[in-house]
Amino acid sequence: PNTNSVTFVAEQISHYPPISAFYAECFNTKIQSNAHIWTKSKFLRMSIGVHNIGQGCVSCLEHDECYILTFPNVYSALGGTMPWVELGGECNISCSKSAYSANIIFHTKPFYGGKKHKITTEIFFPNDKKSSCSIEGEWNGVMYAKYSTGENAVFIDTKKSRIIKRKVRKLEDQKEYESHCLWKDVILNLKIRDIDAASEAKHRLEERQRAETRLFHEDGEFWVFDELLLKCLGAAKH
Repeated sequence: PNTNSVTFVAEQISHYPPISAFYAECFNTKIQSNAHIWTKSKFLRMSIGVHNIGQGCVSCLEHDECYILTFPNVYSALGGTMPWVELGGECNISCSKSAYSANIIFHTKPFYGGKKHKITTEIFFPNDKKSSCSIEGEWNGVMYAKYSTGENAVFIDTKKSRIIKRKVRKLEDQKEYESHCLWKDVILNLKIRDIDAASEAKHRLEERQRAETRLFHEDGEFWVFDELLLKCLGAAKH
């Protein structure tokens, strides 16, 4: 395998409630990430709110650091001539070993005026009660950093980030458990607008997945992938 690539795997580990678990790793950087998430939806006055429940853990193996993070919520505006989807709510990132932490707020657009996709962040260095760096801007645009030293700088300009087009292998070249292969009957019937057949195909797939072995196991508050990069590195040393 290409050690520069990022490997990603996901599995729906529960159907009631519908909980999904994710795992990603990059061999060269020795970084791995575990996460699980499920949603609760509710209708608001002029939008639908989807609350993302769960948490993730990004591990920097070379430094033995684990950063716990939570997820923002998603809101979809109803009505109007220009509906949109936006992120909203507060997220936290923290590492007990390094003592670095960050509070991130995704601001939803007010009904009248205001901007979409606004984000503000406070980053705290170890043993500091006041933030050492604050960041604001648009999470899908330009974000600016202001440091406690008084220095101001562009933190990131996502508009300048290189866009890599997604590549999907042909269905006949995919393995049995790849997403497009698993959901092919559902997708086909949706395309021809046969909702009953699509529902039946979805039901068969869910029943099959319930009966099969999971790729993740429960460990305290986390769902952890069985074949962690950490295990592979340990095996390689021996």
